[in-house]
Amino acid sequence: MARPEEERYGDLLRHLASPSAGDAAELADALREVQHLHSMGHITDWQMQQAQEAYAATIRREPQLGPPKSPETRADEK
Repeated sequence: MARPEEERYGDLLRHLASPSAGDAAELADALREVQHLHSMGHITDWQMQQAQEAYAATIRREPQLGPPKSPETRADEK
């Protein structure tokens, strides 16, 4: 039986805010799933914003979980 969207959203939000594994792809997949729930009208704009903020806070706290940096950005950091 499929889980209700609110339950899936809650699990995804907790994962975005405090990932249990240090896997950038897994974290990005969680955000994409929240975006999908939002695009299907299953969660509100506010809930989508909360997920984006949780993801951003996690990336600030653990930059290695963010998207890969471009060669230009990496060169600027040297």
